[in-house]
Amino acid sequence: MKTIAILSQKGGAGKSTLARALAVAALEDGRPAAIIDADPQGTVLAWAGRRDAKAPAVAGLDGLPLERTAARWEEAGAEVLLLDTPPHATALIGIAAKLADVILIPVRPSPDDLAGIGPTVEIARQVGKPFGIVFNAAPPRGAALMLARAALTTFGHVCPTAVVERLGHQYASAEGLTILEREPRSPGAEEVRAVWRWVLSLI
Repeated sequence: MKTIAILSQKGGAGKSTLARALAVAALEDGRPAAIIDADPQGTVLAWAGRRDAKAPAVAGLDGLPLERTAARWEEAGAEVLLLDTPPHATALIGIAAKLADVILIPVRPSPDDLAGIGPTVEIARQVGKPFGIVFNAAPPRGAALMLARAALTTFGHVCPTAVVERLGHQYASAEGLTILEREPRSPGAEEVRAVWRWVLSLI
Protein backbone atom coordinates (compact mmCIF):
# COMPACT_ATOMS: atom_id res chain seq x y z
CA MET A 1 0.00 0.00 0.00
CA LYS A 2 1.25 3.47 -0.87
CA THR A 3 0.37 6.19 1.62
CA ILE A 4 0.07 9.82 0.56
CA ALA A 5 -0.12 12.38 3.35
CA ILE A 6 -1.59 15.75 2.42
CA LEU A 7 -0.18 18.34 4.78
CA SER A 8 -0.63 22.06 5.17
CA GLN A 9 -0.45 24.04 8.37
CA LYS A 10 -2.60 26.76 6.84
CA GLY A 11 -6.34 26.38 6.45
CA GLY A 12 -8.02 26.82 3.09
CA ALA A 13 -5.29 25.15 1.05
CA GLY A 14 -7.75 22.63 -0.40
CA LYS A 15 -6.39 19.48 1.23
CA SER A 16 -9.75 17.71 1.28
CA THR A 17 -10.58 18.50 -2.33
CA LEU A 18 -7.17 17.25 -3.42
CA ALA A 19 -7.44 14.07 -1.33
CA ARG A 20 -10.82 13.17 -2.82
CA ALA A 21 -9.76 13.92 -6.38
CA LEU A 22 -6.54 11.94 -6.15
CA ALA A 23 -8.34 8.97 -4.58
CA VAL A 24 -10.75 8.88 -7.52
CA ALA A 25 -7.81 9.29 -9.92
CA ALA A 26 -6.25 6.23 -8.28
CA LEU A 27 -9.49 4.32 -8.83
CA GLU A 28 -9.46 5.31 -12.49
CA ASP A 29 -5.94 3.92 -12.57
CA GLY A 30 -7.20 0.57 -11.30
CA ARG A 31 -5.87 0.99 -7.75
CA PRO A 32 -8.24 0.43 -4.80
CA ALA A 33 -8.10 3.63 -2.77
CA ALA A 34 -9.13 4.80 0.67
CA ILE A 35 -9.09 8.12 2.52
CA ILE A 36 -8.59 8.67 6.23
CA ASP A 37 -10.21 11.94 7.28
CA ALA A 38 -8.08 12.92 10.27
CA ASP A 39 -9.27 16.53 10.22
CA PRO A 40 -11.75 17.35 13.02
CA GLN A 41 -13.74 19.40 10.50
CA GLY A 42 -14.69 16.11 8.80
CA THR A 43 -14.95 17.57 5.30
CA VAL A 44 -14.22 14.29 3.51
CA LEU A 45 -16.55 12.34 5.79
CA ALA A 46 -19.36 14.80 5.00
CA TRP A 47 -18.61 14.41 1.27
CA ALA A 48 -18.75 10.62 1.61
CA GLY A 49 -22.16 10.99 3.24
CA ARG A 50 -23.42 12.71 0.08
CA ARG A 51 -21.89 10.08 -2.16
CA ASP A 52 -23.64 7.01 -3.63
CA ALA A 53 -20.51 5.18 -4.78
CA LYS A 54 -18.80 2.95 -2.22
CA ALA A 55 -15.32 3.75 -3.49
CA PRO A 56 -13.06 5.29 -2.50
CA ALA A 57 -13.53 4.04 1.02
CA VAL A 58 -13.61 6.86 3.58
CA ALA A 59 -13.24 6.66 7.34
CA GLY A 60 -12.40 8.85 10.30
CA LEU A 61 -10.15 7.89 13.16
CA ASP A 62 -13.02 6.98 15.52
CA GLY A 63 -10.73 7.44 18.50
CA LEU A 64 -8.08 5.05 17.15
CA PRO A 65 -4.45 5.94 16.50
CA LEU A 66 -3.73 6.92 12.91
CA GLU A 67 -1.26 4.05 12.56
CA ARG A 68 -3.88 1.46 13.49
CA THR A 69 -6.49 2.91 11.15
CA ALA A 70 -3.98 2.91 8.29
CA ALA A 71 -3.04 -0.70 9.02
CA ARG A 72 -6.70 -1.70 8.81
CA TRP A 73 -7.00 -0.29 5.30
CA GLU A 74 -3.87 -2.12 4.22
CA GLU A 75 -5.32 -5.36 5.58
CA ALA A 76 -8.55 -4.60 3.68
CA GLY A 77 -6.63 -4.46 0.39
CA ALA A 78 -6.24 -0.74 -0.26
CA GLU A 79 -3.38 -0.01 -2.66
CA VAL A 80 -3.48 3.76 -2.17
CA LEU A 81 -4.23 5.54 1.09
CA LEU A 82 -4.74 9.31 1.28
CA LEU A 83 -4.36 11.02 4.66
CA ASP A 84 -6.32 14.27 5.00
CA THR A 85 -4.78 16.04 7.99
CA PRO A 86 -5.72 18.99 10.24
CA PRO A 87 -4.73 22.52 9.15
CA HIS A 88 -2.58 23.25 12.18
CA ALA A 89 0.53 21.96 13.89
CA THR A 90 -0.34 18.86 15.92
CA ALA A 91 1.35 15.59 16.78
CA LEU A 92 -0.98 13.97 14.24
CA ILE A 93 0.72 15.81 11.37
CA GLY A 94 4.08 14.36 12.42
CA ILE A 95 2.63 10.86 12.60
CA ALA A 96 1.05 11.23 9.17
CA ALA A 97 4.38 12.39 7.75
CA LYS A 98 6.17 9.36 9.17
CA LEU A 99 3.53 6.97 7.79
CA ALA A 100 3.65 8.48 4.32
CA ASP A 101 5.48 7.19 1.30
CA VAL A 102 5.15 10.68 -0.15
CA ILE A 103 3.98 14.00 1.28
CA LEU A 104 1.93 16.46 -0.75
CA ILE A 105 1.77 20.10 0.27
CA PRO A 106 -1.10 21.99 -1.40
CA VAL A 107 -0.70 25.74 -1.53
CA ARG A 108 -2.64 28.62 -3.01
CA PRO A 109 -0.48 31.00 -5.06
CA SER A 110 -0.96 33.91 -2.68
CA PRO A 111 1.64 35.72 -0.55
CA ASP A 112 0.09 34.58 2.73
CA ASP A 113 0.03 30.92 1.69
CA LEU A 114 3.54 31.01 0.26
CA ALA A 115 4.87 32.57 3.47
CA GLY A 116 3.45 29.71 5.54
CA ILE A 117 4.78 26.77 3.55
CA GLY A 118 8.25 26.60 5.12
CA PRO A 119 7.32 24.76 8.36
CA THR A 120 5.45 22.07 6.42
CA VAL A 121 8.40 21.53 4.10
CA GLU A 122 10.61 21.25 7.18
CA ILE A 123 8.40 18.47 8.57
CA ALA A 124 8.83 16.52 5.33
CA ARG A 125 12.58 17.00 5.43
CA GLN A 126 12.83 15.98 9.06
CA VAL A 127 11.17 12.61 8.42
CA GLY A 128 13.20 12.12 5.25
CA LYS A 129 10.23 11.48 2.97
CA PRO A 130 9.84 12.60 -0.64
CA PHE A 131 7.53 15.56 -0.91
CA GLY A 132 5.90 17.65 -3.57
CA ILE A 133 4.21 21.03 -3.65
CA VAL A 134 0.94 21.34 -5.60
CA PHE A 135 -0.55 24.69 -6.51
CA ASN A 136 -4.23 24.38 -5.67
CA ALA A 137 -7.21 26.67 -6.36
CA ALA A 138 -4.91 28.60 -8.65
CA PRO A 139 -5.96 31.35 -11.07
CA PRO A 140 -6.26 30.03 -14.63
CA ARG A 141 -3.52 32.31 -15.89
CA GLY A 142 -1.54 35.43 -15.09
CA ALA A 143 1.50 36.62 -13.24
CA ALA A 144 0.44 35.40 -9.78
CA LEU A 145 1.08 31.75 -10.56
CA MET A 146 4.36 32.49 -12.34
CA LEU A 147 5.60 34.54 -9.40
CA ALA A 148 4.52 31.84 -6.95
CA ARG A 149 6.46 29.20 -8.87
CA ALA A 150 9.52 31.40 -8.84
CA ALA A 151 9.16 31.94 -5.09
CA LEU A 152 9.15 28.20 -4.40
CA THR A 153 12.07 27.22 -6.60
CA THR A 154 14.30 26.99 -3.53
CA PHE A 155 12.15 24.16 -2.19
CA GLY A 156 12.09 22.20 -5.45
CA HIS A 157 9.61 19.41 -6.18
CA VAL A 158 6.83 21.69 -7.46
CA CYS A 159 4.18 19.96 -9.54
CA PRO A 160 4.29 21.27 -13.12
CA THR A 161 0.48 21.14 -13.28
CA ALA A 162 -1.59 23.50 -11.14
CA VAL A 163 -5.12 22.64 -10.06
CA VAL A 164 -7.07 25.67 -11.21
CA GLU A 165 -9.94 27.06 -9.14
CA ARG A 166 -13.05 25.98 -11.03
CA LEU A 167 -16.73 25.89 -10.14
CA GLY A 168 -16.74 22.28 -11.31
CA HIS A 169 -14.98 21.25 -8.11
CA GLN A 170 -17.64 22.91 -5.98
CA TYR A 171 -20.55 21.51 -7.98
CA ALA A 172 -19.04 18.04 -7.83
CA SER A 173 -18.49 18.24 -4.07
CA ALA A 174 -22.13 19.22 -3.50
CA GLU A 175 -23.17 16.03 -5.31
CA GLY A 176 -20.72 13.77 -3.49
CA LEU A 177 -18.52 13.54 -6.58
CA THR A 178 -15.20 14.79 -7.86
CA ILE A 179 -14.61 16.73 -11.03
CA LEU A 180 -13.25 13.54 -12.62
CA GLU A 181 -16.70 11.98 -12.30
CA ARG A 182 -18.93 14.98 -12.92
CA GLU A 183 -16.90 16.47 -15.78
CA PRO A 184 -14.58 13.65 -16.87
CA ARG A 185 -13.46 15.32 -20.10
CA SER A 186 -12.97 18.79 -18.65
CA PRO A 187 -9.67 20.64 -18.25
CA GLY A 188 -10.15 20.39 -14.48
CA ALA A 189 -10.33 16.61 -14.62
CA GLU A 190 -7.23 16.47 -16.81
CA GLU A 191 -5.36 18.64 -14.30
CA VAL A 192 -6.11 16.17 -11.53
CA ARG A 193 -5.00 13.24 -13.67
CA ALA A 194 -1.76 15.04 -14.47
CA VAL A 195 -1.13 15.67 -10.77
CA TRP A 196 -1.81 11.99 -10.03
CA ARG A 197 0.73 10.88 -12.64
CA TRP A 198 3.25 13.27 -11.12
CA VAL A 199 2.57 11.92 -7.62
CA LEU A 200 3.27 8.41 -8.85
CA SER A 201 6.65 9.59 -10.12
CA LEU A 202 7.54 10.69 -6.58
CA ILE A 203 6.74 7.39 -4.91
